[in-house]
Amino acid sequence: MEKTDLEVARVASSETRPWWRQRWLTIAAGYSFAFLSGMAVAAWAKRSGGWQHGTQWERSLMTAWHVHLPAWLDALIYASPWLGTNITLIPGVLAGVWWLWARAKRPHLAMRLLIVQLGSYILNPALKDLYGRPRPDLFPHRGWYGWSSFPSGHAIASIAVLFTVAAILHRERGWTWTYWLLVPVSLLSLYSRIYLGVHWPIDVLAGVIVGIVWFLMTSLAFRDESARERAG
Repeated sequence: MEKTDLEVARVASSETRPWWRQRWLTIAAGYSFAFLSGMAVAAWAKRSGGWQHGTQWERSLMTAWHVHLPAWLDALIYASPWLGTNITLIPGVLAGVWWLWARAKRPHLAMRLLIVQLGSYILNPALKDLYGRPRPDLFPHRGWYGWSSFPSGHAIASIAVLFTVAAILHRERGWTWTYWLLVPVSLLSLYSRIYLGVHWPIDVLAGVIVGIVWFLMTSLAFRDESARERAG
């Protein structure tokens, strides 16, 4: 099938678009949708009752998951949140951005990774400041945590940033093992927030939803440029 003039023009525009001419409206819309998805979960949670002290099912789930584990497994879960927090992700992301830009000559992928990290970092305190949900009061809090409880910033970063890293490595290197590594790391980080008593389950659920929306929308925004770089 022959391409229409409009399709040819669209391809030509994509091929000549500089790195700083991304789909900023899609990125802005993605941030807005991610923020609104967090607000939607908060509205649902408040209607369910137990916003201040947890719903009955949240308290039951936290009690069921707060079990005695072998010392080595407890230590692993205790340490796992450091793989999904912005404190440790930001230096690694900046190193990845430098490598993609300077060494791999992939400015679009570098911008994608940087924007995903920046959005994840901003979404977390923005939603926390808006709602200010108290931390769970069932068990002593363990490990790293900050600000209010809703949503889980670890969940946002574990989904949006780690999955973006896996997708970029798969595109650049053809690696699939990154998914097999980062998916369990993400799941362990999500579980740890409840196990360590620092987040209600709804907080983690909200973080996952916000992270998924942000990941999908940024993937959509950068799809053409990333494909063009790969072909080139």
